[in-house]
Amino acid sequence: MKTEYKFSKGERGRFYLRGCNFKLPDSDDQPAWKSPKGRLGKIITQEVLKSLNAYREQPKLITEHARAEQDTTQGDYAHRQLFELVQNSADALLESSQGKSILIRLKKKFLYCADNGTPIDEEGVYRLMFDRMSNERNTSAIGRFGRGFKSVLGVSDAPEFYSRSVSLRFDKRRAEERLAKIAPADSYPALRLPEAIDPHKERDKDEELGELMSWATNVVRLPLKKGAYVDLADQIRKFPPEFLLFVDHVRYLTLEEEENSREFMLHRKDGELILDNDNGSARWIRFDTVHSLSADARADWHLNNDSGNVLIQWATPLDRLDQPGQFWTFFPTGNASLVPGILNAPWKTNEDRQNLLAGPYNHELIETAAAMIAANLPKLATQDNPARHLDALPRKREAGDTEQIELLRNCLIKNLYEL
Repeated sequence: MKTEYKFSKGERGRFYLRGCNFKLPDSDDQPAWKSPKGRLGKIITQEVLKSLNAYREQPKLITEHARAEQDTTQGDYAHRQLFELVQNSADALLESSQGKSILIRLKKKFLYCADNGTPIDEEGVYRLMFDRMSNERNTSAIGRFGRGFKSVLGVSDAPEFYSRSVSLRFDKRRAEERLAKIAPADSYPALRLPEAIDPHKERDKDEELGELMSWATNVVRLPLKKGAYVDLADQIRKFPPEFLLFVDHVRYLTLEEEENSREFMLHRKDGELILDNDNGSARWIRFDTVHSLSADARADWHLNNDSGNVLIQWATPLDRLDQPGQFWTFFPTGNASLVPGILNAPWKTNEDRQNLLAGPYNHELIETAAAMIAANLPKLATQDNPARHLDALPRKREAGDTEQIELLRNCLIKNLYEL
């Protein structure tokens, strides 16, 4: 086992060696890895039989489900596998009282994603098996096992999910064999017919998996398609460490590509967020507000929580207040913003989450964000530089500004004038 991952000894990488004194639970404190004969294993078997019966009753569902998976892997979520895996682990950590770590490990044959969050439950199994079943429980959840998880089919034909509560494998070839007996089709869905598997047998055959299972509660293992390694290595190199700014329950994130490693850690100090990463340390400050949606906004965009409350966050780097930032949905969109840093919220976007869309929902969020920014701008000033907050004022209008940028500018000006 690599020295930097001796979790049972409370040691992990260079951040631990700096004396952060953070202790992770001993692996002996974790529940045992369940066999496929457990309760969730039986549920998986039962649900697969129901799905097969549904396909017999309506064979056209085979093509419909296959095309839905293709749309995800070849279009909207292509090249986003790391984002989807990390956000699933982050949501597992959200529900855990002790877990705070995510590890991505890329090898020549496999990609692993491990966390020490809450093991998968029955609802999580359903989200893996079916489409658009994500149901975030609060405003801090990103979307555990939503449609984006199906993006893993872009890099693997047989994704595996190991959890201490149940372990399962999806196998494209096996699914094709079973569905071809029901009806011929041009293509077949791969993520509808999982099989519960024995984690101990798989651990004994894979040293890397065994290491991860010694401390983790959830491990995704993806046997890689030909050519997938290069794309995933690029995703690792480009992964934004600023993700940690918006998930307070995640403290450590490590991305390994063979012997190369990127390590991120977040901690608070004197009201600031200190983000340690492979480029050094950066000082940030973040402001939050929760907006209650109007009836029109709720009708415009269906939230995955029933409260109607939306968390909006503005994180700004204290050393780059004069540089415009971006809109994020926990990960970068393709939309620049007027204000420095990152304006993060569950914006209404197109399917690939790259472009904000018009409508009452985003309109309300931008109005609320502008009011929050205007109210907090003076807090950026310091005794040494009492005018520092002026650097964060929105830039002048430029050609090509989007509707959202214009709205944010106008709302900011209005709020600042009223102050």
